[in-house]
Parts: sequence; C-alpha cells; structure tokens
Amino acid sequence: MDQKEYFRLNDQLNSLKPGLDNEERLYYQAFVDNAFNLNRQAIEDIDSLFKDYNAALPDSLKVNLYLLQSDSYFKIFQYAESAQSDSMALDRGAHNSDTAELNDIRNDLLVRNALRSISPQQTIIQDSTTIHWVKDRLGLIGIPLKCRGINYEAIFDTRANISSISRTFATRLGLKILPVTYEEGSGITGIKFQTGLGIADSLYIGNILIRNAVFQVMPDSILYLAQANFSLSIIIGFPIIEELREIHLHQDGRMVIPLKTSASELKNFALDGLDPVIMLGSDGDTLNFHIDLGATSTTLYDAYFEKYKQKIIKESVKKSADFGGAGGVKRKDVYVLPALHLTLGDQTVTVDSVDVLTQKIFPKERFYGNLGQDFTGKFREIIFNFNYMYIEVK
Repeated sequence: MDQKEYFRLNDQLNSLKPGLDNEERLYYQAFVDNAFNLNRQAIEDIDSLFKDYNAALPDSLKVNLYLLQSDSYFKIFQYAESAQSDSMALDRGAHNSDTAELNDIRNDLLVRNALRSISPQQTIIQDSTTIHWVKDRLGLIGIPLKCRGINYEAIFDTRANISSISRTFATRLGLKILPVTYEEGSGITGIKFQTGLGIADSLYIGNILIRNAVFQVMPDSILYLAQANFSLSIIIGFPIIEELREIHLHQDGRMVIPLKTSASELKNFALDGLDPVIMLGSDGDTLNFHIDLGATSTTLYDAYFEKYKQKIIKESVKKSADFGGAGGVKRKDVYVLPALHLTLGDQTVTVDSVDVLTQKIFPKERFYGNLGQDFTGKFREIIFNFNYMYIEVK
C-alpha cells in the first residue's frame, strides 16, 4: 500500500481476507475502495473503523484515514464533510506529521472550506452523446463546451485534478468567483503558483448538462505558455471527466459518451487521489503509470530509472530537456530511451524516444511514468470507464 500498488493490494487483500481481523480488513479495504472509485464504501469503511476501533488506532493511522475520507468526500462533492475530515487530520497530525505534509493539508483545507456552501456538482446524461474533438497547435485535445449559449473550445485533460480557466475566460463565462487563494502545482515541472476558485452554474458538453462545476481560476499569465506563444483558456479536468462515467475516444475525431456504461472483467484502472492510474505490462513486468490526455508525449519517472538503471544507461542517450506547463518551464537532465514496449489487454505497442527523468518530481512519487498521447494515439479507440474502473483499447 505504501508503494501505491493498488492492483496488487486488492489481489492480496482478497486472498488474505479470511486471515485478517476486522480492524485490519477495514483499514486496507478503505484504501482499496477509494482507489477503485467506490467512495461511499470507503467512507463507510472509515466510519466503521472510528466507531469500533477508535481507541486502538494510533494518531498516524488516524491522519491517513481522515485524509483518505476527505478525498472520498471531495470526489462525491460533499465539500463540508471533506473540510471536516481535513480539519481532523490537521488536529491529529499537528505534532507528528512533517511540515510539508501539514502545509499540504492546510492548502487542501482552504479549497474545501471555500466550497462548503457550494451545491454538489450534478451531471445529467439523458442520452448517448457524440462530440467531435480536435487538436490545437500544441497537439492538445480540444472539445466543444457551451456556456450561456456560447460555444468554446476546452482542453480535455485527464491529469487536471480540478478543471481550470483563465481569469479572462472566467469573467466571460460569468463564473461566480470565490474569495479564496491557495497554492497549486504544475505536474511535470513541479512549479508552484497561486490560484483561486470559481463556479460555473451550468455548462454543456454535447447534450450533457453539468451544474455547479468547480474551476481553478488562474491568472492569465499562468496559463500563457511563453515558449509556444500560446494561451490555454479552459481545461476540463477530473471532476467533470469522471462524472461522464464512460468515454470512448476514437482517433477519427469522435468522442462518444454512452447513456449506459458497460461492465468488463478488466480491472486495470485506479485513482491515486484525483490522478488516474493504469496498470500495464512492460517487457515481462507489470508497472503502474499515470495516464494523461493533456500530455502529447510520455515521460518516465525516476522510479523507472532506478528500476532499470543499468539498461537505460547502456541503451539511452543523456541530454537536457525543457518541460513546460502552467506556471513556466524547467530544464531537467534525462535519458532518451529508444523504445518503450507497453501491453494493454491483448495489444502491445511501442512508444519511441521516451524521456526518462533521473530525479523525483515530488518526494513521495511512486509511479513509473506519465503516459501521453504518443501512447493513447496508438489505438483506434480507447475507452475510459469510471464505473467499473477499466481502460480498454481497440
């Protein structure tokens, strides 16, 4: 569990469950339920632990459970309850957690508290929807979005934890701006910056109505990519994407969101907080990656470098590369791996010339890389299912 190997954790929990006492079973089950998007069950698991075993739980475990419960509440848009769980984690961790962790909790609490009085997001799907996506000149996927009768193009980004919008476009769309400022970071660069929050009363993706959508409202300068002389305006992120339940991304430019989702025996998709994680085969190994439609190319993390260091140094070329995103650009030393072989289902594809980072982006980084469109674009169709938690390709 510490390594965030959620798929192995689930398998081991199922096989060892008869030998675990109820306290242990509930503890691990809470993390499994959260990882596989069973948020209400995760909340019930944690409530049961606190009800029946509160005195036996050390504060360190209570902090973990409160943070997990906060995450589950946030994913079902119960913001006041999420804030309460973060407050409890902060109280329990005040003397035992490191400063960085406490600062992260305080930062999350700013967001939860600002959203306390906001109604839960609602996504109303009355029929199957087909929309057409395009790529902008940076290669990012853009989908049509309608707000207040006006059509806009929004970036579709599975790694955006919260949807984002520039302050100019927040004003244009008539978002309700909340009185809060908090710290946010840009994935691959790790650059930190200040941002705010706004609420869109209603917007449409095709004929799907989304109410009370939360957006990060960013200064225009943060979403301006100077290296490309290009401004990002609207980014649709996880809370909206997950509520679409099942998404079929076709390489011919169609995105289909069916009215009814389909079950599958596959279980290769999990969530680490608000980040999507996929389990793939790779040269006889099984590895977990982030999957990111908001990235044009794949990047392998330090964990991959450490696991295959000798092979990478022998076969790859070392160079410095610029990595950009919201907030700016950072230059990093990388090895360029000639080819990365990945297996999803019964299909194996090769991604060429993949950058391998040699240092962690974040201290608690656990995954092996971030898969971009150079991976997802290898398939005629890729299906994301958030109900049954699988990713399937055709």
